Amino acid sequence: MAEDIEIRIAKPSDAENLYKIYEYWNGSFIDGDENKRYFVLKNNFTLPQIQKIIEGGYATVAVEKNKCVSFYFINPFFDTGNLQERKDIINNLISKKVLPPGKFAFSLLSSTDVNYLGNGLNTKTLNLLREIMKDKYDYFVGVMNYSNTATHKSSLKMGWKHFGDTGFGLLAVTGTTEDRNDKLKL
Repeated sequence: MAEDIEIRIAKPSDAENLYKIYEYWNGSFIDGDENKRYFVLKNNFTLPQIQKIIEGGYATVAVEKNKCVSFYFINPFFDTGNLQERKDIINNLISKKVLPPGKFAFSLLSSTDVNYLGNGLNTKTLNLLREIMKDKYDYFVGVMNYSNTATHKSSLKMGWKHFGDTGFGLLAVTGTTEDRNDKLKL
């Protein structure tokens, strides 16, 4: 299955399938518990917002037979909640010399179609996003929902470094190059 998958920058024609993956996970519950969602955003993304992110060149996708099956994107346009809190936490960590100064992308999102999990597609789309954004950003910032322990584990394999509790999720940072990633202290 994974050998026929293309990893590339997202195109406008990918928007609908990308949005369907996002909608699926955003509406899913853990163990049937309506209070435990995979994604918890104060403001959900809309299809036009995702289209704008794609048009801006901020999204990478894994595509099989013209269908997006995994994505990673930076959201530089819309506040989906907790953005200022993220910036404050990062600035505090920089002032304490826990994190190096640099240009940070504060809002990222990724997901994979449930039928394609375990194929390393998030890692591949993240690596391409790092490559195309390395001149624009030094570091990516992510906040992972507390209950999504599978993502906590897989993010470490992808090069994310965890910097603790934010009050609304687990804070993770990764460099856009290996040199930058090596500068991250734990």
